[in-house]
Amino acid sequence: MDLKPINILLVEDNPGDVRLVKELLDEDGERYNLVFADRLEEAIALLESQDITAILLDLQLPDGTGLETLHAISAVAMGVPIVVLSNIADERLAVQSVQHGAQDFLVKGHVNGHQLMRSLSYAIERKRMEERLNYIAHHDSLTGLANRKHFYDRLKSAMALVRRQHNLLALLLMDLNGFKAINDTLGHHVGDQLLQQVAQRLRECIRETDCAARIGGDEFTVILTGIRNHEDVAIATAKILEAMERPFLIEGQALNIYASIGISLYPTDADNLESLIRHADEAMYQTKAESSSSSTYRFYSQEKPPEQNDGPSLYDELVFALANGEFAINYQPQVNVRGGYITGMESLLRWQHPQRGLLLPHQFMPVLENTELMLKVGEWVLRTACVQGKLWQDIARTPVAISVNLAPRQLLQPDFADMVKEILSETGFAPHLLELDIPEHALWEDEDQAYEQVSRLNMMGVRLALDNFGNGRASFYYLRKFPFHAIKLDRRLTQDATSTTEGADMARAVIEIAHVFRMKGSASGVETAAQLDTLRSLAYDDAQGFLYCQPLPAAAATQLLERAYLEPAAIEAQ
Repeated sequence: MDLKPINILLVEDNPGDVRLVKELLDEDGERYNLVFADRLEEAIALLESQDITAILLDLQLPDGTGLETLHAISAVAMGVPIVVLSNIADERLAVQSVQHGAQDFLVKGHVNGHQLMRSLSYAIERKRMEERLNYIAHHDSLTGLANRKHFYDRLKSAMALVRRQHNLLALLLMDLNGFKAINDTLGHHVGDQLLQQVAQRLRECIRETDCAARIGGDEFTVILTGIRNHEDVAIATAKILEAMERPFLIEGQALNIYASIGISLYPTDADNLESLIRHADEAMYQTKAESSSSSTYRFYSQEKPPEQNDGPSLYDELVFALANGEFAINYQPQVNVRGGYITGMESLLRWQHPQRGLLLPHQFMPVLENTELMLKVGEWVLRTACVQGKLWQDIARTPVAISVNLAPRQLLQPDFADMVKEILSETGFAPHLLELDIPEHALWEDEDQAYEQVSRLNMMGVRLALDNFGNGRASFYYLRKFPFHAIKLDRRLTQDATSTTEGADMARAVIEIAHVFRMKGSASGVETAAQLDTLRSLAYDDAQGFLYCQPLPAAAATQLLERAYLEPAAIEAQ
């Protein structure tokens, strides 16, 4: 059966170059349709009226010059790969073209038909992969609902619309009561099917203008727009609860589940995104505490139940912990996957609680990151890690980098780069040995501020890594704009790389992206030999995880480094 031909739009005003391109494509013998335009205006009209597969673009046109031409085409050619075909062999222009959205840059007279067609084929495939990554990054893989990142994007857009239209927005946070018991007794495969059915019922309960998302585990959220009053919200919420109360039929069993929903309204209950989410979360937990054996909801109220006023809050305990030296840092080695030698140490915050023992970040960071205390703790972590890094710098024959995780709130400080510079100066730690791990969501809230701080850090020589890549948007935009030196594969995707085709494809795409942008590709959460073999086969540079070593206190990490210097193969996969 004949393959469907690809439709190539050639935007070129020189008749001789048009003939040359046609001859080159005919020379390769591939099946295609070539469509011509000699002006930007004509090209834009063709893009709007025809199904174009790829674009060959000359940057010098009668109605467009240089990168402006690329910007104009990109604005209307959403999802269509662009290959620049230029008369100018300018390396700087080539890099800029790729940074601004082109998939490739070719020079006329320096390419044959096979090379031209191969470039187009690769561009088409890369664009398809980018679109697939973008879909994966915006949707929960289990339920198909919006994921946490997409939820944040939709909520920000909806809040902006409310400000213009002067109406209300309702944020619903829903938690499933008893879900853990179902997972534990019937197995995760039953739990997964239950979550999928819950997601489907949510879709059936909301309008197209609303948004339902799964933000983790058995937690879901719904954004209701165009709300006039509490009654509108109550009606919509009651519809959702009624849908959840119907039995779920899974593998011949009828399962009953109850839902707790907390509701906050914008702008009535909060004037910013973080407060709106926090208030809905508080209302949800109040509802859950009142009744776990029925489906209920509660609107946020500033009046707290009396029992919540008894005893210190987690925030108060965190303040006390910082003042009394209860925080500590463990270090986990980052290892070159081929040579097996240590390239760096990631600093990981721990809390030695006087009653509850050693606490990991997921047990306290959600509260810490939502307060100004995060800035003080973050500064302490950075300073402590640099002091330790200086000690290792003095004893190491081979430099060992220290990576420090940043919270979004830290990048929003106008003087953050100045603080880093001061700490490096005070401790004597070399800037090029400090790597700051920035999660993608740290760039969302104030992109301009984040860019300013990241650019200043880059000028200082500090290394920058885009952390947890693949867990959020996985955006190529940020890779083009920000001066990152490394991409770190999210630990969940590391673990999926050997268990699902989608996971393997994602891991392969991430390292290809890293190397295209001339960045180091790292993976976290490596726990099995199969995962390590996969990373090696995909040409990853570094990896870390329990397969190599668990996080260690500073003294034990120092002993590990000393052994590694004496015995280069000491850090072997277990």
